Amino acid sequence: MEVTFEKLSALSLSKVVDMVNEIFSDYVIPIKWDVISFELDVEENSISLENSFFILINGKEIGLSINAIRPPRARIDAFGILKEFRGHGYGTALLEYSLDTLKWKNTNKTFLEVAEGDPAVSFYEKYGFRFERKLTSYFLDKTIEEKPVKFEEATAEEIYEMAVLNEKEKKRFPNWQREALSLKNAGQRYNNHFIVENGEKIGYVVWGINSNGAYIVDAAPEKWDYYTRFFKRVVANIQNEFFPKNILIMNVPDNDPLNKACVSLGMKAFFEQLEMVRF
Repeated sequence: MEVTFEKLSALSLSKVVDMVNEIFSDYVIPIKWDVISFELDVEENSISLENSFFILINGKEIGLSINAIRPPRARIDAFGILKEFRGHGYGTALLEYSLDTLKWKNTNKTFLEVAEGDPAVSFYEKYGFRFERKLTSYFLDKTIEEKPVKFEEATAEEIYEMAVLNEKEKKRFPNWQREALSLKNAGQRYNNHFIVENGEKIGYVVWGINSNGAYIVDAAPEKWDYYTRFFKRVVANIQNEFFPKNILIMNVPDNDPLNKACVSLGMKAFFEQLEMVRF
């Protein structure tokens, strides 16, 4: 039985998307990418299709590792084997191949996320990954009463400048998807707004709305002792102006001040992942 590897860049994006959707159809929260959303995620999260791989058995694609690179760090964005091929060592072969490739790309630390309680946790631990922190996804289905704030349109570049300053001053500990560079790379995929009060920009929010409700990608004030009330006012403004039936925010790190703001607002946790890291 011949085991080979092929770069994702060598195949059509539709092939990649179909494989991801099939692999993760039985995940806690199934992934349902289409080509457009996948292309946007590639740009936003610094995914390298040149350094992401299919594993093939006798020429048949049975799994993949989608990898992102921001030297000196890397992240395994999605990793899995088709259900009928699990338990035969193919995941081990693919993971070792991916890690060996990433170490030659000026990276010294690799991250990934896995659902809490997933058997894959022990698999990754066997290959040197260790628990870093918990990422919690929340939803809100109650009305928030708070003094309104003004939303002012911003560019992704302008949001980036404020967000990167927060990171440099170590006021924030964002996960990969809400790092300043991710917000910048997303361009106008989301709604980018400054929060304005008395003519001054006091923070920002990156968010969107769809048929299921509203979602917040990230939100942060300039004054850190004001984070919880700032977030409450942002949420209230979205509710007052756009009337979503609920508001979601995904994968909030337990050591980032945004997490405390979500809890203080009474948002309900519905999904938890472990961020793991390998040095």
